[in-house]
Amino acid sequence: MDKFNQAWSGSAFTRKAAGTGTENASMADRDAAITALLQSGAGLKRVAFAMSAPLKSRLDYVAIGRKLLLVDELPVGEIPAYDLDIPEFGAVRIGARGSAPIHEANIKRIEIPTWVLSEDHVIKWEELAIRRYPAFDRAKERVAIAMAIGEDDEVFKVLATAASLAPNTGADLITSGHPVSKAAFADLFGVIAGRQLVPSAYVLAAKRYADIQKWNSTDLDQVSLNVLLETGQYGVLFGTRLIVSTRIDPAVIYCTTTPDKLGRIPERKAVEVKIFDNVRELQYDIVGFEQIGIGVYNIAGVAKCTVS
Repeated sequence: MDKFNQAWSGSAFTRKAAGTGTENASMADRDAAITALLQSGAGLKRVAFAMSAPLKSRLDYVAIGRKLLLVDELPVGEIPAYDLDIPEFGAVRIGARGSAPIHEANIKRIEIPTWVLSEDHVIKWEELAIRRYPAFDRAKERVAIAMAIGEDDEVFKVLATAASLAPNTGADLITSGHPVSKAAFADLFGVIAGRQLVPSAYVLAAKRYADIQKWNSTDLDQVSLNVLLETGQYGVLFGTRLIVSTRIDPAVIYCTTTPDKLGRIPERKAVEVKIFDNVRELQYDIVGFEQIGIGVYNIAGVAKCTVS
């Protein structure tokens, strides 16, 4: 037992365990080592600290909607009205109260109404003493993550609608087999650039990014391949950012132009997280609230590739 106590000594439980020979120990020896740790107060703390980081990494979500559309902070009483850059293509927006995307054609100006997005998370009083991580801090993070997911879901609805309208039909409709090849991304780039717009980002699901990671030196030159694989989630391909989200449909890939030429997220009230003490239910209510709108006023700034 001494070798296991020595292996797991110190504050970094998982780090100390690596490279000490315990990875080759039998299951019974590992169980005995864990049992010894759980029988002491110091050991329990080490296990708790080792578990908090994996818990956080599994549940976190990186918001990308605000990377695609330009955020416009509205003064009090300001009307979120915007002039269309290319009026003949119309615009797409989320209606009041977060309704389905609405397409407006033959207009020169669009008003993007703001609506309320809110999330509520409950934490019981008893959990403050039970949880082995800062329960309040984690609850606030989870509310903020839920708000980010809610925003992105609405952004993807708008992009999907914009990508299904002219001029994104007919000859500009791109399809690809599985796994996705470099040619599909080149075609998307060509569609946006052919409309005299600057390609800014490829938006794709994690499964489609996995296809890219399987490319070899015959698909890309070695330098570009190294940069792509080493930068991880936010790589660059053809000078255009690769942005990955777990909320997007794996069967589609979008290429968008720069945020200022694509659309707006008028923000009347920024995200605010508040804590309310609900004595009757013996719990705290952690509430997130924001008031935003979402709209794409340049449909030509979105191109879609459908993956079979």
